Amino acid sequence: MRVLIVDDEALIRDGLRSLIDWADAGFDRVDDAKNAVEAMERIEQAAPDLVITDIFMPEMSGLEFVRTVRGRRPDIRFIILTGYEKFEYAKEAVELGVVKYLVKPIFPDELRQAVEEVRDELLQERRRRDWQETARRQLEAYKPVIVEKFWRDVLDGALPTNEAIRERAGAAEIPLDYAAFSCAAIQICRLENVYERYGERDLALVRFAIRNIVTELLPDRIIHIADDSDTTLVCIASGEVEAGDWRMAADAIERTLKIDVSVGAGRTCAEPACIHASAREALDSVKYLSMLDQTGFIRYADIPSWKKDSVEYPYEQEKELLDAVRYRDQVPDEAAAPFFDKLMGQHPTPQMIRLTCVQLLGAVYRLADEYGIDSIPTFRESVSRLESLSSVGDIRQMLTELLQTIAAKKNCRHASFVAQLAEQAKRIMRDRFREPDMSVARMASMLCVTPNYLSRIFHQHTGVTCVEFLTECRLEEAKKLLTLTEMKTYEVAERVGYANSHYFSFLFKKNVGCSPTEYRERYGSGAGSGDKPQ
Repeated sequence: MRVLIVDDEALIRDGLRSLIDWADAGFDRVDDAKNAVEAMERIEQAAPDLVITDIFMPEMSGLEFVRTVRGRRPDIRFIILTGYEKFEYAKEAVELGVVKYLVKPIFPDELRQAVEEVRDELLQERRRRDWQETARRQLEAYKPVIVEKFWRDVLDGALPTNEAIRERAGAAEIPLDYAAFSCAAIQICRLENVYERYGERDLALVRFAIRNIVTELLPDRIIHIADDSDTTLVCIASGEVEAGDWRMAADAIERTLKIDVSVGAGRTCAEPACIHASAREALDSVKYLSMLDQTGFIRYADIPSWKKDSVEYPYEQEKELLDAVRYRDQVPDEAAAPFFDKLMGQHPTPQMIRLTCVQLLGAVYRLADEYGIDSIPTFRESVSRLESLSSVGDIRQMLTELLQTIAAKKNCRHASFVAQLAEQAKRIMRDRFREPDMSVARMASMLCVTPNYLSRIFHQHTGVTCVEFLTECRLEEAKKLLTLTEMKTYEVAERVGYANSHYFSFLFKKNVGCSPTEYRERYGSGAGSGDKPQ
């Protein structure tokens, strides 16, 4: 620190220089001047921290000198020296902000104490200024964070009143002197194209680029732009919603970044407490466009029929959709179109669309349970996936793929069941063909299916009817008995399950080409060695 000694007597100046150890007192530089004019020049060249001046000097008194300097440099401290202990001088010195008023003769301890008090005061002031500067720099560094947090709280509704908002804004020096406020949401659409061009990890850079484009196009209107999600930004603007401005911004984003975006605008509001509602409307607007798999610009006020609290559920179209799974081998890609046409014709909100589709999902899973199909995602998993999808097209595709999967698994299960049922029927007929009352009806009863169903699936699986297969089993056994035994024809008929020998003979000749007697003569044990049973 620097000290300047001002006195018209050289002896006094030199005496003050040597009276104390100035370096030990905290002052590493000691200068002097013989009068106030010279002192003013020195102060202009290098301002001291402390000035010790005599009260009586030629040309300009010490008090005048103090008054002049403090008008220019109020940070300099002053100690006044005088040979007269007059109250009037002391009073004026105090009014001028002089820190000490010392009466000559001055002793070392007295001067040291006064100087050290000034030193301590200066050091404290410096620390205070350093702290203030540090705080200012930190505030400057954190200002973007503070601003972002403020607007995030406004958008989230965490500051519900105008008073709370203005108080926080004032503390952070955020201006709110706008006639009106409005919000617009910008949503990045068709992410597969964005990922292909920029990669999945660079969405933050895409949002940063969108911020720059919008700010450059609308510099006088944009108050703040905040992230709502990885794919959506909310812009807080001053004034009315201008459709032309936002269409221009959307076109510039799509043209510059080669991506698709949708823009939704909330209603204009006069007070900052309404910004939260305008932002919600803007976000609902882009969700509506996303549900329709559309891009472009839309105002919340222009969305049709959002005043309805519910929609009429498409029960008839649901039945048609589920019947396609029940009665067709394959579910067409457009099977869900009538259901969604009926739903979307009512202009539902995004939430209504999701609720309706969750209801359809419940019906689909009940159908899966009906067929015993459990090798598909759980109902909870499907609902979670549905909630994550942003467009009606994506939801429709998800439901269609689920129905196609259920239909395919139903067909596989049905094919396996049919094969097992046909094999069981074959086994029964091979084991019990000798029983005269063996019939399709009896087998169906044993297998717990209807006769018609058994006949149909057996023919589909084997290519022959149950009666034809049963007849074949009986006649094959009859051939063995005719060639290997001496049993009478009627005995053979009874052995293979025919109570009527004439009917047996008729069937035998019809299927084998000859009567039982002729077959025995031709292939029996006494026949020629060249004949072989057919």
